[in-house]
Amino acid sequence: MTDYKKQIEAVLFTLGRFLTIEEIANILKIDSLGIKEEIIKLKEEYAKKDSSLEIIEEENKFRMHIKRDYLPLVKDLMPNTELERPILQTLSVIAWKQPIMQSEVVKIRGNSTYEHIKILADSGFITAEKSGVSRVIRLTPKFYDYFDTNKEAIKSNLKIPEPKQVDVLKNLEEKNNV
Repeated sequence: MTDYKKQIEAVLFTLGRFLTIEEIANILKIDSLGIKEEIIKLKEEYAKKDSSLEIIEEENKFRMHIKRDYLPLVKDLMPNTELERPILQTLSVIAWKQPIMQSEVVKIRGNSTYEHIKILADSGFITAEKSGVSRVIRLTPKFYDYFDTNKEAIKSNLKIPEPKQVDVLKNLEEKNNV
């Protein structure tokens, strides 16, 4: 008898991203019937055996993941992203403000944004839909899977410093006294 639970575990471990039941069934070349029950059993086993790994579910997709307590131990071992820093910076602007007009991203990041958006769209991280003379830029599910986050986490984890209050008159007085 085939042990589908172990096969599912191997697929989740190897791919390391969120997968639907249908995707798992296609990879294993089996019927999707019963896969969810096997994943639930697997999830319970990981919870019971006090492992550093867990199986998480989000929007009917499943993924094997390192528990938060163990991430600091392995973060430097994880491969770096294949996107260059300027492209990641453009992507972060899009993630923070999305949906956002391409023209606004260009104002923030400069003319190199056009090439960045093309690369990000070709990579599947964003969509760019025509809207008048510009485009509306949105994140795709691939972005959330790849960076292991969700829409709420992006805005809640980003801490924006409070703007400093500057006493303009005091600064002018100090300059004049010098």
